[in-house]
Amino acid sequence: ALGTDTKALMAEIYGKETGICGGYGGSMHFVDVGRGFLGTSGIVGQGIPHAAGAAWGAQIQGKGQVVLSFFGDGASKQGAFHETLNIASLWKLPVVFVMENNNYQAYTRVEQEDANAAAGEPLAVKAKAYSMPGVTVDGGDPVAVYDVVRGAVERARSGEGPTLVESLVYRLSAHGNIIAPPGVPLHYPEHEAIHVFGNVEEYEAAKRGDPVPRFRAKLVTDGVLTVEEA
Repeated sequence: ALGTDTKALMAEIYGKETGICGGYGGSMHFVDVGRGFLGTSGIVGQGIPHAAGAAWGAQIQGKGQVVLSFFGDGASKQGAFHETLNIASLWKLPVVFVMENNNYQAYTRVEQEDANAAAGEPLAVKAKAYSMPGVTVDGGDPVAVYDVVRGAVERARSGEGPTLVESLVYRLSAHGNIIAPPGVPLHYPEHEAIHVFGNVEEYEAAKRGDPVPRFRAKLVTDGVLTVEEA
């Protein structure tokens, strides 16, 4: 998205010298500092305070940069999430927190991991505690996500501080490519997801809402692409 060479990214996954980090980073540790991609931490959720540090640096330098921090719904249960949102709001840091809520923390449903979810409230409600806007958006609609994030970026750039964006999606594949419950053979992601989650109806409903064919249909309907081009 920032212009990083895709061949260098793939080479990194394969541990090659031509990889973006010389083959030392692997798939979880992409870094391209020159293009503003600061990478992540091997500890899930710890990229959130890193983002605040980068945003503080951007604030001091005054070049109008805004930091985007991506994490899942499970990471929002960590203390680092709450501590970071607190300091980001207090200092009005130019950062946008994007929580990708895919309904599952590995194999645990969101209702089992969060009291707000059990109460039927969106996880974006967490933003209220830290005096910042919290917005929930359909993560399967890239145009809607773009509009919401653009507004949050403009707010951050103008000095008004951070925003928490909850992007609602559904994970149609397994948490990891090599993860499967004991005794369940690995076939392909759809089978694994059904075995793991145990709710075929839920999975099939989510599959019908797959964002790729949805967006393809929208592009055709809006005249951006013909059916043949799509």
